[in-house]
Amino acid sequence: MTSKHAGFSIVAGVAMLAAGCLQKDTTHTLCLSPDGAVTWIVAENNVYSDEGDAAKRTSEEQTYITAASAGRHGVALALEAMDPMGPVRTRVLRDEAPFLVVTDAKFHSIERVMTRLFGDVPGAAAVNLAADGRRMTLKMTFDFSVEQPENQAEQESPVSAIVNDMDHLAIILTQGRFVAATGFDLESGIKATVSEDWVKLAEKAYKDKGTIEMMLTWEQ
Repeated sequence: MTSKHAGFSIVAGVAMLAAGCLQKDTTHTLCLSPDGAVTWIVAENNVYSDEGDAAKRTSEEQTYITAASAGRHGVALALEAMDPMGPVRTRVLRDEAPFLVVTDAKFHSIERVMTRLFGDVPGAAAVNLAADGRRMTLKMTFDFSVEQPENQAEQESPVSAIVNDMDHLAIILTQGRFVAATGFDLESGIKATVSEDWVKLAEKAYKDKGTIEMMLTWEQ
């Protein structure tokens, strides 16, 4: 897993799962509309089992692709749990190992999506989307000084399926341009990815029980 993934999981407060036998390259793309609506697209590519036993490998791969074909695999269940506008859509683009599965869902507001995503953080997370003329600002504040409820770290929710394999996360603006950011690296004014420097600061804030923010501002 990348250091960016590990840092994101720390902020999300989800215990990292031990690496299993099912391997995959996963990308998460949030297509952000100027008004804050968002489409979350997850591409699971090169999905295969590295289990040495042939029978167990086949069983693991078939369990995954059967669930994906029915739209009941982990990613689909996670997006369903985040209260989408309509049904979650899953497309199996390659139905034999290595598999290729694309799942997407539309949401009314990135504010609601991030609130749900960080619902299990250790401490408290505040997410706010505010409009100022033609500008929109998404601000996320993580306060790690708030005590975590007992056993919370051991609990798994459907949303954990997204956080635990989030190798790459990108927010791409469908119209307009990003004009300011904290905790993100901006590319060409339309693509935002989590900053490696911010991940290091987040890890420190978590250890020190401090507070840290992320922010994105764009013009419509």
